[in-house]
Amino acid sequence: MSKRTACGSCGSNILQPFLDLGETPLADAFPKSPDEPETFYPLGLCVCHKCWLVQNTEVVPDELLYNDDYGFYTGASPSSIAYFADYAADAVKRFNPKFVVEIASNDGTLLRQFTGARKLGVEPSASVARVAQAAAIPTIIEPFGRKVAADIVSLDGWPDLVIANNVIAHVSDLDDFVGGLADLLGPKGTAIIEFQYVADLLAFNQFDHVYHEHRSFFSLSSLDRVLARHGLHVFDYEFTPAQGGSIRAYVTRRETGPAYSVEDWLAAPPAYAGFQGRVDRLRDCLVELVWERQQIGPVAGYGASAKSTTLLNYCGLSALDRVVDLTPAKIGRYTPGTLISIVDEPLDPDTTYLLLAWNYLSGVLQREREFREAGGRFIVPIPMPVLL
Repeated sequence: MSKRTACGSCGSNILQPFLDLGETPLADAFPKSPDEPETFYPLGLCVCHKCWLVQNTEVVPDELLYNDDYGFYTGASPSSIAYFADYAADAVKRFNPKFVVEIASNDGTLLRQFTGARKLGVEPSASVARVAQAAAIPTIIEPFGRKVAADIVSLDGWPDLVIANNVIAHVSDLDDFVGGLADLLGPKGTAIIEFQYVADLLAFNQFDHVYHEHRSFFSLSSLDRVLARHGLHVFDYEFTPAQGGSIRAYVTRRETGPAYSVEDWLAAPPAYAGFQGRVDRLRDCLVELVWERQQIGPVAGYGASAKSTTLLNYCGLSALDRVVDLTPAKIGRYTPGTLISIVDEPLDPDTTYLLLAWNYLSGVLQREREFREAGGRFIVPIPMPVLL
């Protein structure tokens, strides 16, 4: 664990802290018992005043984040499965790839959608990678960088399409990662990089997206600056609803891509001032609303997501009755830091549920229609707490 003293992108030491969330445990480290020892680490954000990359103020080593007990499985989320089916269909229609490599492929949920292509995953967490391997998806169990890229090109050649979905924000060495991406693309390949959009995080008070695995928070312009150092550029992009607001950037080599520039787009930094105050106001309102509902009946959580670790710990919501989740690896465990039991059970209309996976709100409301028709209520915490 180390305090960040230089920008993870440009190396500048002009870093301005603007969010302090205290100390939390690792977001996906779900204890097996309430007595299991936990380590808490400082959590906050700073912004580089040279390249305007937003990043964590503290850096936790990869070996602590991505161990064999990593708790996030993409395939456990029905909303993610539907989202990735559409994602793959669009990529096939647009690029018709014959060989697809996915970086941070998790359990292979997205790669499974590319039924007509040769597939290869790269995933640093052995526990989730084995699920993909069991589904006959070849997966390299290593963090991605230039070495892994060279190995892939040497053994399999250049892929037509490389997908890096919600991973560039998590890497510790941006230059090694993007350099590897450039090496892997070859002269004609295309990459799709999807990442949570920092402007939405700030505008909509999405502080729970801040956790130790999530090291960087990009705009298009801050992303393009990293890519440009390795001869890559964004030639197209689109906004997506993922993670409460994301950008899907299409990337290729600068000498072969269409003439397109985002250098002037979001050149001015967003308004970071006041974010701490808005987060603290949200926390106070949420705590008050949860307390009010607890005077009526039980309040439980819905969705043991990574971001729930930040929200529950910063808001001090350790008195929830339980957290309902569908992920087999999390059932019977406890939420990090707050130690609330995680169960798989039908929703009880007499219980109010705090929606900890609020970015899947529309899908949750569809799936839980009977619960709501029976009088069940959800608390949606972001961008400001509201009772539905």
